[in-house]
Amino acid sequence: MAYEASEISTAVALQLSDTDLKKIKDQGQLQKLIQDGIKLAKDGKRIQFGDSKTSSGFQKQLNPVSPKSIKDMAVGVSAAISIRNYINKKSGPLTVYMTGNIWPKEVEDFKVSAFGFKDYNSSDIIVTVDKKKFYGISLKKKKAVKVGDPTLINKAFSSVFDGKEYDEMKENLTRMRIKFFADTVKEAVNKKIILKKDIVNYSKLNDKQLFESKDIDKKQFGSKGYIDTKGYAMSEDGYLDSNTKDPKSMRYFVNRKLSDKNSEFWGLYKGIVNKYAEILANTLLNIILKTKLYDQLNAKKLKGKEFDFSLITGIADITSKGEVKISPASITPLKTTLCGLKRIEKLDKTSPYKVEIDTVKSTKSNAAKIYLKLVKGRTEILDLQVRYKGDFTAKPQFQGGMNDKFKQLMAKECGSY
Repeated sequence: MAYEASEISTAVALQLSDTDLKKIKDQGQLQKLIQDGIKLAKDGKRIQFGDSKTSSGFQKQLNPVSPKSIKDMAVGVSAAISIRNYINKKSGPLTVYMTGNIWPKEVEDFKVSAFGFKDYNSSDIIVTVDKKKFYGISLKKKKAVKVGDPTLINKAFSSVFDGKEYDEMKENLTRMRIKFFADTVKEAVNKKIILKKDIVNYSKLNDKQLFESKDIDKKQFGSKGYIDTKGYAMSEDGYLDSNTKDPKSMRYFVNRKLSDKNSEFWGLYKGIVNKYAEILANTLLNIILKTKLYDQLNAKKLKGKEFDFSLITGIADITSKGEVKISPASITPLKTTLCGLKRIEKLDKTSPYKVEIDTVKSTKSNAAKIYLKLVKGRTEILDLQVRYKGDFTAKPQFQGGMNDKFKQLMAKECGSY
C-alpha cells in the first residue's frame, strides 16, 4: 500500500488542542510537531497501527527536514482543527487508528468489503474520544480554499460495471481501444514520427502486439511503449525527448487524436454512458458518496459502537517564500450527503438518477477526456470525467466530485454539519 504523509500528519496534529493547533504559524513549529510525531508513532498508544509494517511505513513519512513532510504536516494541522471542531472536543486526549491493509483490532469491525471494494469503508484514519463513538475520516488535501477540490474517485471506466452481463461490452471496449491505438501507431509511422525500421518486426505485428509493443527496443524507447512514446525519430533526443508540447512529438500527436470528441473512440464510450445512464448513476453515487455504508455497518449489528463517516479536505500550503498558510479544512459528513440526496428525491420523485454527457464542457476542452454529469431531473449532483491519466496502455478512468450546486443545496437544506 501507499503511505500518505498527510494521514499520519493529521493523526499527530490531533494530539494537540485546538488552541495549540491555531498557534502554529511557521515551518519551525511544523518541524517540531513532526519530531514529536515520530515519538508518538513509535509509542503506539495514542496513534495505533494494524501491524508493524504499517507502523514503519507511516513513520517513514515523518521527516522534519523534508519540505514535502513539512507541507503535509501543515495539511494535518488544517484537518485536525476541523476534526476537533466537528467532534466537539477542542482539547483532551484522542485515540487515532491508522487504517491500511491491516486495520487495528479495535476498529477492524468497521472494515467493510462490498460492491467490488475490499475497503468500501474508505476511512484513512479513525478517531475516538471514548471508544464508543468512532469517527471515520476520508482525507483529501488541496493548497488553497479557491483551488478545485481533489477527485473523489480514480477508477477504471470498465471496472464500474460489475457482473457477467457486462462482459461482452467490456470485451468490445478492450478490442476497440487496442485497434484505435494500434491504428494511431501505424499513422505515426506513416507520418515518420516513429520510423518503421525502429519497430521490431513491424510488418508481422498484429494490432494487439503493436499496442503492447512486443519486443520493443528499450535502448531506443526507454520504459515506454510505442503509443506512450513522448519524443520522435528526428529529435536530437530521439524517442526519449520529453518535450510533449512539440507538435512533432508522438505524445502531442496522440493527444491531438484523443482530443477529437467526435472520434469513433470516444463515440463508443459516449454510447455506453447513454445506454447505461441509470446503472452508471446509481453505481457511481454509491462508490463516490458511500451512500450504503451505514446500511452495511448496521447489518453487522455492532453493539456498543457507533460510527460516523466524513470526507475532510485539509487546506494548507507553504509558499515559495516559505510562508505557511493554513486554512480550516472543509468537512462533508456522510449524514449531510444523505440528507442532501433525500431533499433532492423529495423535490423530484419521478426522475431517475442518471449520467449524462456534458456536451458544453466536452466540446470546449482539448484534453484527452470527456465530461459527464450525474443528475436527477434538473439537479446536478456530481461532476465527472472519463480521462487518460498517464499511460495510454492503461484504461481510461473516472474522476470527479460533488457539483457546486449540490454543495449549496446541502448547506441550505442540511446545515454545515
